[in-house]
Amino acid sequence: MQNSAKGKRFGIIAFITVCLIQFVYTGVVYNPLSVYTGTILAEFPEFTRSQYALCFTMMSFICAIANLFLGKLVALIKSRGVVVLGGTLLVISMFIYANAKSLAMFYIAALIVGIAFAFVASAIGATIINKWFFKHSGTFVGISLLFSGVGGTIFSPVIGSWIESVGWRQSFVIVGIIAAVCTALIGIFFRSDPEALGVKPMFYEETAEAGKEEDAGKNEAIETGMTIKEGVRTFRFWAVILVYLIVAIIVYSIMSIISVYVQDLGYSAAEAGAALAPMNIVNMFMPFVIGFLADHMDTRWVVVGGTALFSVALFILLTGPSLALVYVVAALTGIGMATGRSTLPMVTRQLFGTKDYASFIGVFVGVFSGGIAIGSYVIAAFYDAFGNYASAMYAYIPAAVVAIVLTIIAFRGKRA
Repeated sequence: MQNSAKGKRFGIIAFITVCLIQFVYTGVVYNPLSVYTGTILAEFPEFTRSQYALCFTMMSFICAIANLFLGKLVALIKSRGVVVLGGTLLVISMFIYANAKSLAMFYIAALIVGIAFAFVASAIGATIINKWFFKHSGTFVGISLLFSGVGGTIFSPVIGSWIESVGWRQSFVIVGIIAAVCTALIGIFFRSDPEALGVKPMFYEETAEAGKEEDAGKNEAIETGMTIKEGVRTFRFWAVILVYLIVAIIVYSIMSIISVYVQDLGYSAAEAGAALAPMNIVNMFMPFVIGFLADHMDTRWVVVGGTALFSVALFILLTGPSLALVYVVAALTGIGMATGRSTLPMVTRQLFGTKDYASFIGVFVGVFSGGIAIGSYVIAAFYDAFGNYASAMYAYIPAAVVAIVLTIIAFRGKRA
């Protein structure tokens, strides 16, 4: 059966939807939230930095918890309902931020952002792509993730200019309106499932006509797969959790110290900010490269390669690096970030199929988000205890080796 023009049209709309999710919700709304910090603290001198920073910690932890329920929510109200719900919550949170007059109101807004972001982040995007794209899902996930970097790169300075020209409160209102328009467009045009429209996923005919044994096996895996109840009984399920928890903690803790490390070397805040540029640039384009590789080779070797490359940064940090080497560390950290967030959707599909994909990816992204949330605290604890960041590397390097070995052993399975 050939896919209809209707099926292709809605498949393209599904991909545009995922790109919009990344560009608007992640790039425009979520990523630039730290841009407001200095201005808000200036207006509320009674807030300490740690009190306001708790907003971001709360966001990460509540997002991790909410991700655990993503699978059940997708089963209940479908992908479109989840995205519309998440988008609506983001709009509400932006207007709470715009009217916040106390620390409690900022905390409430942050909690709502955390819940919302669980429903409009990479997990739901990967779920949509896996529903609508029978092949090449890694490449399309990678392309969509690129849009979050593009959105953040473009809108972080734009939002900074809005804060200066119209004030931070009005800036939140503008961002809320952008999110509302995006949510409305998705609600009107996007459809959750090709099956409900009576069409096949994109590239289904290409696979069916090829009739290859590998694709036949893959098709079986996609049609059956595992349920989450079956998955939790397997070694590979817990291996995935441990590997991505390790990667999240290590990678994002290194990310958190790059700027302060440069300042500790005696350089200015501007130079410290510039040191993040290699990380942001690499993290913007690597998801596409990683997604393409994951579509054309065993995904576990992509995870191993990316983790091994990032681990070079850990050895560099043992040496007390110069500014030039910190730039290298930043670029390698970008590879680590891209490896973590880009391979997780493909590993989930490869090892567990798509029968209960939303449940698996929700749990795994929840664990990954939890690792991100505690990463900065872990490395700060090492610094407070030993007076340097190199001490953390003596724990991080063996942990990275454990992650690599577990990946090689446990991430065996057909490419999906």
